[in-house]
Amino acid sequence: MTLNKFSTALAVIIAAAILSCGMGKIGRNDRSVTVRGLSEREVAADIVVWPLSFTVGNNDLKTLQSDIINKTDIAVSFLKEYGLSDEDFTIQAPKITDNSVNPYIDKDRISYKYIGKVIIMVRSGKIEAVKNANKDSLTLAGNGITINQDYDGMMNFEFTGLNDIKPEMIAEATKNARLAAEQFARDSGSKVGKIKNATQGLFSIDNAAAGLEEKKKVRVVTTVEYLLK
Repeated sequence: MTLNKFSTALAVIIAAAILSCGMGKIGRNDRSVTVRGLSEREVAADIVVWPLSFTVGNNDLKTLQSDIINKTDIAVSFLKEYGLSDEDFTIQAPKITDNSVNPYIDKDRISYKYIGKVIIMVRSGKIEAVKNANKDSLTLAGNGITINQDYDGMMNFEFTGLNDIKPEMIAEATKNARLAAEQFARDSGSKVGKIKNATQGLFSIDNAAAGLEEKKKVRVVTTVEYLLK
């Protein structure tokens, strides 16, 4: 059984299960049945987002400014070595913190009076290039740049091609809803007529599995009410 046939069969089973559990309804007067049709697709992410960030410290504000410019240039050159261009990232305005006026910091333990945080927001369809740059970002330490590897610095993957697959998925969900209705009609000695009412659910895009962000699962459920005859 091919993957597509398996997915279709599974969707019909799920739709039938929803109906049998009381999610469907049969109108007494107009003889109708309400069912749900499911469509799912597993797709590859087409965009990667990486907030490349690092901090720079100095006790002199002008020197800090110079250090930020120099290290930002080094980081940009590093990204371009991996095939990224200016269109693939944005250099955000650095955030400068004056530790001497922070009431929550012990002044005797301050290493630098001024701290500058730099974020180069990478957003690109060159997924492999960004992954390779991220993997080798430790080499920037040789230039005095320590890339932040905390949660805020993690790569995120997105799928932006939803509009390309929407029509097919809606059609598939509607088809699966009708198959479920036909199965119910056979069991009740009826026949499926025209669509009386239909509601398209919202599309959801989630990771295909935990820790598998490069693969996405797209899902939509359509609710359809059919006349019975």
